Amino acid sequence: MKKWKKKKSELVLDTKFFKVRKDTVELPTGEAKEWTYWDSQDSAMVLGMTRDKKMVMIKQHRYLVGDEVIEFPSGGLHDGETIEAGAKREFEEESGFRCASLQKLGSFYETYGSLNRQIHIFFAKSVFQSRQKLDRGESGFEDIQVQLIDFEKAIKLALENKIVAMGSSLAILLLKEKVERGKIKL
Repeated sequence: MKKWKKKKSELVLDTKFFKVRKDTVELPTGEAKEWTYWDSQDSAMVLGMTRDKKMVMIKQHRYLVGDEVIEFPSGGLHDGETIEAGAKREFEEESGFRCASLQKLGSFYETYGSLNRQIHIFFAKSVFQSRQKLDRGESGFEDIQVQLIDFEKAIKLALENKIVAMGSSLAILLLKEKVERGKIKL
């Protein structure tokens, strides 16, 4: 397949939280087309498991969907931050748990037709209690309840469509698959 060629890129909206760009591209047919998208830094998600095999999940109200959702701690990377450092930081900030090491489960584009961000998914075994560092300042308002959920129950919630955050559902099913294939030991 032939690639599109970027001819011009214009910043349409620049906020503290995200940017919107409008590119002019040349299609393989030679036709010019405008493509508007959300330009965002990558994010990281951690599936943390306690020593007693409970998954560290969070529950919070998500304004855009008008509902409370259960998901795994995740968030955007800061400028100059490694993916692993960002994953550990976000995990501790949102859940109040720390992890010593991470195993990469995969990286995925969330909605690559309109968003260029990748989400990097990690597993952390034997996480330990720390303290939440919720953002209640200029960057937003986090009101997060930590939920410790059995591994098998988390899988069941994803399969029953009760974890509606796409990345979190994908992540727990990916972990399940790696455990079943013997690539990760719980």
